[in-house]
Amino acid sequence: MEKLLWKVFYFYILTIIINIFCNLLGINLEKNYLWFNLLLFSLPVILVAIHSVVTLFFNRAVIFIFIAGLTGFIMEYIGLRDGAFFGARYIYKPQLTLLTVPVAVIIYWIVFIYTSYCLTNSFFYWLNKNKPDYKKSSRLILLLAVFLDGLILVAIDLFLDPVSVKMGSWKWLVKGPFFGIPIGNFFGWFTVSIMVTGLFRSFEYFFPSPKTKYNKTIFIIPVLYYGILTLFLASSSIKLQMYDLAILGSVLMLPTVILNLFLYKKYQLRNSK
Repeated sequence: MEKLLWKVFYFYILTIIINIFCNLLGINLEKNYLWFNLLLFSLPVILVAIHSVVTLFFNRAVIFIFIAGLTGFIMEYIGLRDGAFFGARYIYKPQLTLLTVPVAVIIYWIVFIYTSYCLTNSFFYWLNKNKPDYKKSSRLILLLAVFLDGLILVAIDLFLDPVSVKMGSWKWLVKGPFFGIPIGNFFGWFTVSIMVTGLFRSFEYFFPSPKTKYNKTIFIIPVLYYGILTLFLASSSIKLQMYDLAILGSVLMLPTVILNLFLYKKYQLRNSK
């Protein structure tokens, strides 16, 4: 499974490089070719599915995906219905939906929450620490992990939401102060994150998973995905002439990637001796 995971990741990197190169030539593959757009959409989803099964085992992976998907769906449904949860009402462009909630949005709640969860875990691993559990960690460490999950996720939305609104993916019916986005939206994202990872990490805390034999270096994959997402949003912001957003979003997301890569390098050096 680990070899398959790396193969899928390398293929994803290749598609990103091809997309960037074609954009430089003025060829918009995402817009002109549905299959390519679907490929870019589906590869991160496949990565999450494989990565979660390898690191959490099948049963726990299903639990995580179910909790993240269900929570994202419920909160989106409430938000679309009355706008209370995310600070104001909003509407999505026409697309495939489940009870008014776009299926793609539900799927990417899972992708983004899992990515944030993994980035927090990677910090533990590079520092030769275990995920929080009741035998080896205090509950404060558990709370700090959940809090960091939320911050990493909110950083995505602070960058993603203004770009997506500008591109017409969704529309806020009441404008807010942050590039037209209501501040309550970011509190909503943080709340969704801590609900999902708080519940799952609490389960892991009291029922730690058995020792696993997979190579911890696969946790660099979510880190690199987070970095790729940062660069994509930065380039999209520049293309939309949102230069201040490109700077701000990069400042919010890139330090997490850089620090993680720094600790990962030290982790490799320690384990190579």
